[in-house]
Amino acid sequence: MAWAEVSRLPFVWWNTGLSPPARKSAATDEAVRFVASQVRAMREELDFSVLGLCEISPKDLASIINDVGDPSLTAINATDRRGRLNFDTAILYDREKLQLISSVEFVEGVGKSTLKLGRLVSFAINGSQDIINVVASHWPSRLYLGEFASKRREFGTLLRASLDKRRNGSKRDYIVLMGDYNDDPFSPSLAEHLLATRDRELARRNARFFYNPFWRCLGESLPYQKAGSDESVCGTHFYPNGEHTEWFTYDQIIFSSAFLDEAAPIILSEEYTKIINTQILLKDLRDRRNFCDHFPVLSVATMRAQI
Repeated sequence: MAWAEVSRLPFVWWNTGLSPPARKSAATDEAVRFVASQVRAMREELDFSVLGLCEISPKDLASIINDVGDPSLTAINATDRRGRLNFDTAILYDREKLQLISSVEFVEGVGKSTLKLGRLVSFAINGSQDIINVVASHWPSRLYLGEFASKRREFGTLLRASLDKRRNGSKRDYIVLMGDYNDDPFSPSLAEHLLATRDRELARRNARFFYNPFWRCLGESLPYQKAGSDESVCGTHFYPNGEHTEWFTYDQIIFSSAFLDEAAPIILSEEYTKIINTQILLKDLRDRRNFCDHFPVLSVATMRAQI
């Protein structure tokens, strides 16, 4: 039997840069309006089902929701401060497509430290019996936890263990991981400890692995040309003080192997995976005076039915 597309579920992630955990001053009204305008544009163009945001405050989130003015969008406010822990993520979802089941924070203790692994949100898909689990994460900056710190690897190990505890053993465990991991796809925390592989076939055969399509976003987005090369980017985060590169692919959307099952009703449509590097955002990223230093990223899952 053949498959016919029923609908698409676009997932978007963006580190807004509005209210980083280390900053004590509030974001300016102008900055919040800019982020809201970009969220509105992505909603109109992409019709996202889920949008994960980080580096925002409760005030930022309320203003964004108000400025976007979309009655179909509902916000899950995961921003919170508990002692020294600062939670700065939120998830917006389209309630015409998804119904909220539960929301829980993944936090684990390691020695004297408490690690914020991510926020797990479970959705029922309207008109379907399937459930999608989304984990939004913002892992520590390398400015505070170095690239080779052993604790960075614990984030991947503990997140995978937390998810394994909740899996039901079915091939249809639909899990979408999204976040600013402050690690590249090849970093040990993601590739070796979370088991987010570049190898689609391995992930399809072995459900212990996740598939990370953002391995494909490590190099220049456009081939070399004598003209127009300024439009090319080679990552999601621009850091002009980088020692070996100014670009890093820290923002990623990662999928469980269920999305690679050719006999499943929900599959990854990888052709839509991309960095949303619009001209206005690229201009802002390259301007050191601006707060914005991350691009949003997009991935899409497709719901289908047999005909």
